[in-house]
Amino acid sequence: MPDEIYFSFIESPDGGYEACAVGHSIFTQADTLDEQNVNVRGAVRCHFEKDRLPRTIRLVRAPKKRVFGGAKGEFTVPDDFNDPSPEIEDLFYGE
Repeated sequence: MPDEIYFSFIESPDGGYEACAVGHSIFTQADTLDEQNVNVRGAVRCHFEKDRLPRTIRLVRAPKKRVFGGAKGEFTVPDDFNDPSPEIEDLFYGE
């Protein structure tokens, strides 16, 4: 019996919120965070037997996904990847 169970949630592209349990096949969705809290607790009660319920349920916002190429234009990569970058060198040598 796990003492804790974590749910990772995101804002749904269609509106509302989606949550999934870490390490278990439990998924919920809701229009508000308050509703999501209720749905998560109900889903846990349905998933586990009464005498094996986790003591603590945590709902944690998932980090935002990084988009490949999302930092385009924020820095430059030298033509030869092995050439030193003045921007990076300045960070190390304080010039």
